[in-house]
Amino acid sequence: MNKPGIISALILLVFLCICLNSCNKKEVPLLTTSEVTDITIYTATCGGTILDEGSSPVISFGVCWNTEAEPTISDYKTSEMAGVSEFSSSLRGLLRGTKYYVRAYGVNDEGTGYGNEVTFTTLP
Repeated sequence: MNKPGIISALILLVFLCICLNSCNKKEVPLLTTSEVTDITIYTATCGGTILDEGSSPVISFGVCWNTEAEPTISDYKTSEMAGVSEFSSSLRGLLRGTKYYVRAYGVNDEGTGYGNEVTFTTLP
């Protein structure tokens, strides 16, 4: 094979690799977090909307919360029933007069996606 043929083959190989990798994007779910409502001394209600499941179906979702910013599913969380795109969750066992950070979450085979963070404070 001559030099122009080798160069053309290499360019084609690189192009095919780029195309194949870009077609197989692995994406986590995309969500938004609802505002917190029904705030009491020890409970509150919050939910979210699954905007996009990502590259595989959502297998679990809900909201997670903590007294520190950017809560994750390793913190406190709810788990909701699959098959809906909008959901609402009851946060229980909260502390009186405490500021909390909340995010909706969704899990698929690629990982966990989080919604925007919202804050609220329980009643004193």
